[in-house]
Parts: sequence; C-alpha cells; structure tokens
Amino acid sequence: MAAQRAFRNVTREEVAWRLELGKDDPDYVELMWLDAELEGGWQVGIGWYRSRPHDGGRPAITVNLLRPGHGFVEVHETFEPADFEPGEFGGRWGQNELVGRLDDAGRPLSFRLSVAIGDIAISLDAEVVAPGVKFTTAVPGFSHFRPDSGTAIGWWPLAPRADATGEITVDGQTVAVRGRIHLEKQLSSLPLAGAAGAASAQSIWTWGHFSAGDYTGIWTDSAASAQLGYRHFTPFVLYKGGDPVMSTFAFASAVERFTVDADSGLPRPVVVTIRAVDGEREFFARLLDGRVSDQFELNGQRGAFYCRQVSRCEGELRHWGATTRMEGSAVHEWGTQAGNFPFAPA
Repeated sequence: MAAQRAFRNVTREEVAWRLELGKDDPDYVELMWLDAELEGGWQVGIGWYRSRPHDGGRPAITVNLLRPGHGFVEVHETFEPADFEPGEFGGRWGQNELVGRLDDAGRPLSFRLSVAIGDIAISLDAEVVAPGVKFTTAVPGFSHFRPDSGTAIGWWPLAPRADATGEITVDGQTVAVRGRIHLEKQLSSLPLAGAAGAASAQSIWTWGHFSAGDYTGIWTDSAASAQLGYRHFTPFVLYKGGDPVMSTFAFASAVERFTVDADSGLPRPVVVTIRAVDGEREFFARLLDGRVSDQFELNGQRGAFYCRQVSRCEGELRHWGATTRMEGSAVHEWGTQAGNFPFAPA
C-alpha cells in the first residue's frame, strides 16, 4: 500500500541516520537541528551534520548564539568522515557528542549534548515533553522517496519540546541555563532552493516553532518549484504539554510585511502570520519584533535569500466559540531560491 500523508509518532527509523543515502554525493544534506530557548534571553541553535554540502558532504557542526546585549554569533567546524561516529540517537563528532535515549517504541525520551566550537562551549541535558511527529505513514518518514534513483527528502521533529538544564561558556564566562529545546531531523538528496528557474523541492518556504506557556506549535509551509507544480507541504501541530490538540495539513503561513535589513542589506520578514484549521478548532498567530539569528544569500546565489529570526508570538486558539489567547516566542525562517523575489536593492 502506498504511503499516505498522515500524522504519526516517530520511531527509531526516523531517529536513525540514513547511512544508505548520500554515498559519494557531496550535495546530500542530513542533519539534526536543535533550537534552545533559555532563561535570561539566551537563544542557541546547533546543527549536527552527518553530511553538509557546503563542506563537500563531510560531517560538521554549526552553533548560532544570541544573548542579551550582544550581536549574533556563529561558529562552525568541519570534520573528516572518520571523526564522525553515528549512534542510535545522535552520535559523536570528534570530542563533541549528542546522545539520546529511546523508549521501547523507538520514541525519544531524553538526550544530552556537549559541544565546544571556537570560543563557545555548551552542555545540556534534556527530558522530552512533547513527542516527535512525522507527516506520513511511510517508514522512514520521507515526504519524497524514489527507490530506483535513491532520491529522498524528509523533515520531522524528533522532540518538539524538551525541558533542559546546563551550562554555556562564552568569552571565558560560564553561565548556568535552563529552558526549552526543539530538536528535529532533516535530509535531502534534491536541492533545497537554488538557481533561478532550477527544479527545486523547496523553492520558497516558511518554517518555525513556538512556545507559549503550556502550548508548543510546529509548522512549515514549503512550496516546490514550477517543475513540481508549486505544490505546498503544510503540516501544523499544536501541543498542550505533551498532548497534541491539533494536527492538520489545512495550514498556511504568509509574510505580511518585508523590510531590507540595515546590517546585511538583504530582505527579511517583519510580520508573519500563521493559520491552521482542524475540525472545529482554528489557530491564528502573529510573529512580531524579530531578532535576526542568521541571514545570508543561499548557496552564494544572488537573489536566493534566507533569514532566521527569534520573534514574539501572539496566538489564539478558537474552539466552539471560546478563545484561548497565548503569548510566547517563536523561532522561524523564510527562504527562497533565486528568481522568486526580484525586489532586492541593487
């Protein structure tokens, strides 16, 4: 039976590295990405790459850091293939590690990490609150897979919400931290964005996750290029604590207003809205007052843009005439391949 779009728990097949993919392909990408929202206004993003195209398909780690009173910092290190040791849940990159524990069904229960790149060192221990989700009945949970060619695309959160404690050392100062973590898996053997007019599995998109009190939301609104019919992939899940209260593909995200960033000279969203409908429930939110945590021209292509921000999230959940309002923070991104957004300054 052919796989269908549906919401299902992740299993050890989604947690595992897909070592059968990307062999001798320097353009293949596979990673786990972690966002941490920590007390005191600290925000951390860590990319744990098994294969990173910008590093010739080698393993790598990227760390992004936002902290109060300081600008955005990014550090990066590339590793030789022999320095990467895959694990059942995570692995080791030289002296850096991400190691997790699964339950009997293969769902993430907890994980710990230790990373020291450049002048930044981070150690965190996390307990999963909201369970991971995939968006298909397929195992593994690829949203696109062709066995004959070996092409595959996949994205699924492994832990949409985990509670964490630990330490961050930067500029020689160590700070104790606690907060919430989002951990997800991404892989693709097809280009994600690219040159103008090129076939792309992800031509223009928004993506994100938010935390507001007991509520956690995850989403993407990802459109393929013209060659693939501009088809959108639009999953949205809303959790209260560890329980999903909405899961739907009836979702849309829109950038309501852009600006040209004064520092980078590149366009970025200023106001983003998201809306989802699941039966009698409707969710709407505005993402406002963003702080840029990463911004660049994708793949060095002029007119191919990427921007990641940390924003205030104003949301409301409507059900049977009652409205639950919530406010929190969101990590979200907008990206486009070249040619879709021809309004950048000269």
